[in-house]
Amino acid sequence: MKIPPILLKLLHKSADKASPNFNNNLSKKGDGGFTLLEVLIVVVVLGIFASIAAPGWLGFINRQRVRTVNDRVFQSLRLAQSEAKRTKRDVTITFNPGSATDPPKVTFNPALPTGGSEQKLDGGGEIKPGTIQLSAASCPAGACTAATSLTFDYQGNLTAGTTPFYVTVAASGGGTKQCVIVDTLLGGMRTAEGNDPVTGCK
Repeated sequence: MKIPPILLKLLHKSADKASPNFNNNLSKKGDGGFTLLEVLIVVVVLGIFASIAAPGWLGFINRQRVRTVNDRVFQSLRLAQSEAKRTKRDVTITFNPGSATDPPKVTFNPALPTGGSEQKLDGGGEIKPGTIQLSAASCPAGACTAATSLTFDYQGNLTAGTTPFYVTVAASGGGTKQCVIVDTLLGGMRTAEGNDPVTGCK
């Protein structure tokens, strides 16, 4: 087969012209990846960032856990008080601090028609046992004694000598502390944070 003269001329002309980007178009050895040194530097930098961020992240998680359990304690106390008013009979709420294998919980006596006699304070299973400490104390006249239960009468009030009543929630490793305080005999409640001797937790 004979090559047509026009095609032959075009081939000669293109061979005579040097491509200006010829060297740039060639792939060079080693352009397609990273060296071991580059990978090690990236790993070291990521490790440094992780070590800086980890304590802050753990502190944030602990604060969220404490806040969640404290909110549940407040809701449980409100629920016990409203149930006492609704049924016109005494309702006792008991606080169980939990253990390394069992989360903190509250027990209602008599049992509530909507939630039974026991509620776990674990954020719906999101908070692992042993990560939160729960304690309760009755502090009449500024002298605190450990207490585990509080009874609301048929009007939602408390008996003399039981207030203020503190339920304190803290992270197991220390740090953030929040509490619910039942201030008055009428069952007035508030939340607090920290260890301030006047307005804080006990």
